[in-house]
Amino acid sequence: MAKAIRKLVIGAALSLFSMACTATGGHNPSPTPSSADRFTPLNRLKPIDLDGDPLSETETFHANGTPKAIGEVRTGNYRVIAYTEGSSCGILVVDAKSSKKPSINLVSAWPKDDSDGIRRYAAGPYSFASGAGSDGSHSRASLYCSESAMVIEYSAKGNAQAFGRQGHVSIKERHSAPESLVVIVGSDAARKKIRGQI
Repeated sequence: MAKAIRKLVIGAALSLFSMACTATGGHNPSPTPSSADRFTPLNRLKPIDLDGDPLSETETFHANGTPKAIGEVRTGNYRVIAYTEGSSCGILVVDAKSSKKPSINLVSAWPKDDSDGIRRYAAGPYSFASGAGSDGSHSRASLYCSESAMVIEYSAKGNAQAFGRQGHVSIKERHSAPESLVVIVGSDAARKKIRGQI
């Protein structure tokens, strides 16, 4: 009986000692990084050059600096432009022939921490915004915005097939719904991870 009590006392003492070492700077494993930590942030991606520079002609968020285009997709008669502005994501949908009047202009700040936002796609969490075209085009866009990626779900009357793209974008066309298109914006690693989910 005395041996059993002595073993319990020694075990408790060792346990308390190791807890004290951890609390006073002993080895403590680093926290597991969130999925967003593994990808290049959007605002560090190289900007692209846009024909006609529609971002300078359009009212944008303006709170965090100059908007920076990081991707563009041409679909039908429209250009879908993805941009960053400080810690915000934006999309601008403009007529391919005249970029002076945007059809859709959405801006959303990315979530401040991992407990905010939604996790519909990898490289999140995401904030969400959506809007319809203002020019009778019957187009609609939804924007999922995180620090590391943007996912744009775009639909237009008729066919939303992509004809060209530039920058940090991947395209996922839905053959079951030819009027809709998914545009994934981010680093190569982030786009690959998200594309595998869709």
